[in-house]
Amino acid sequence: MNRTLENKVAIVTGAGGETGSIIARILAGAGARVIVNDINPDRAERIAVQIREEGYEALAITADIANRFQCVNLIESTREQWGRIDILVNNAQVRPRAPILKMDEWAWQRCLDVNLKGAFFMCQLVGRVMADENQERGGTIINLGAASDDDAPQTGLAAFAASRAGLLAFTDQCAREFTPLGIHVCAVDPGTADEVLRLCCDS
Repeated sequence: MNRTLENKVAIVTGAGGETGSIIARILAGAGARVIVNDINPDRAERIAVQIREEGYEALAITADIANRFQCVNLIESTREQWGRIDILVNNAQVRPRAPILKMDEWAWQRCLDVNLKGAFFMCQLVGRVMADENQERGGTIINLGAASDDDAPQTGLAAFAASRAGLLAFTDQCAREFTPLGIHVCAVDPGTADEVLRLCCDS
């Protein structure tokens, strides 16, 4: 693979899952040093080991992105390890399924905390680092799961739908405020891992 992201550092949240792991491996294959984040330490380490066995650089860092202090630790650990952050992929998400009339309040809140508040924490904190330290090279922030609606209506996804609508609006605002700082922000559909690579290479 063409190593177009040579020496860049990428954080992929929720990278222990299927979509996140694919994105992490694609970015690593393009030359990026990848932080594999997941709330589950075993999943994160498994993916990081796989990437290293393929000859690329990866480090597992456990963090719940719904917790601001854990987000700070994730970011500071990344900087301590590799000295910079060039790419953030907000992939971590939860998708509780329950009819609105029966949905548990905890499930609703957890969905919003991870999918929306977690993206806010990571965009804000990484955005500050990029704005202060990246100078001419700028940075790229990609939010997954906010770009398009499902082909067919589905019941039981009220919390996820609300979080996705909020994330799309939040991404638009980030783009407005971050673009003058040289930081490219966009949203893509979770099923387009190759699009993530293209956006990272084009930024």
